[in-house]
Order: sequence, then C-alpha cells, then structure tokens
Amino acid sequence: MTYDTIIKTIKEDKTGVAKGYSVSFLQEEFMYMKPQEDLTSLIAGDLSLFMEIEKELLNNSKPQEGDFVEYEKGKFARISRLHKDESIQLSNKIGVYVSKHGTSQASGCTWDPNVEHKNINISGLVATTETRKGECWTFSQNLSGKDRGVYFKIDFKIWNLVKTTCEKKV
Repeated sequence: MTYDTIIKTIKEDKTGVAKGYSVSFLQEEFMYMKPQEDLTSLIAGDLSLFMEIEKELLNNSKPQEGDFVEYEKGKFARISRLHKDESIQLSNKIGVYVSKHGTSQASGCTWDPNVEHKNINISGLVATTETRKGECWTFSQNLSGKDRGVYFKIDFKIWNLVKTTCEKKV
C-alpha cells in the first residue's frame, strides 16, 4: 500500500479513529505487502476496542482518572490524580491512557493552574448519569510498542461536587 493510500484511508475514515494513529506506525505496518483492507480492519478493530473500554469505564462505580468533575456550575475538569488520602487533583491538560480492563491513568500536567477549586475528596463526589467526550489513548490492537498509541474520544463519567473539604487523617 502506498503512502498516498494510507493518507486517503485516514481522511475517508468516518469513525475518527484513523486520525489518532501515528503515521509512522501505519507506514511501518502497511507500506509493504499488506492490502488496504488490513488497514480498514485495524481501524474497525481499534474502534471496537475503544467501545469495549468505554463500556467498562462507564460501569465503574468509583471515580477514575480521566473522568470529569463539574467543580463549579458549568465548569468541568478531568480527574488527573487520585491520591492515597482520597484527595484528588483536576486538570484539563492531561493525557489519559485507557486499558481493556476498565482502568485509566492520567499523565502529563496533573496540576492545572486554570482550574481553580478548593480541596476535593472522593467522598465529596456524586456520580451522575451524564457523560462527556474526552480524549484518551490506548495501544493499537492492545499490543504495546513504539508508535502503537492511538488517540480517540470516548465518553467518560461526570461527577458532581457536593463537598469540597479534604480533611487530613491524623
């Protein structure tokens, strides 16, 4: 498959998954001896993987890194860190890795100076039935390796903040 065919396939993909691949990964995988149908199958398989991950994450009963918190009326940020003392940090400057086993992990800037909130504890959050699209990534075909990360937006839970104080345990 040629470079132009790879780019054409990315542009024509209606799911949005194809735009989340590293082009160098696709070149390595598909430039030689693999037909375009294999790339189309890869895209469909990774879309299915993201849908499976999304379902697992939405079934979690506890806040996860990457979930959204409405920390003030109309203001949302993502959970960037869950600390051992059950306090949390919020940020809109994180990358979120999601896995097939319903887990997520934030990375990058876990503290965001643009998100102003008081101390938040997990016990101060209440789950809603609402969701919000958030960017995340996983390894294509669930196989780790160089340039195998693929980015996509899936639904994450929204939690409402009902109590803001974190009390330190002595």
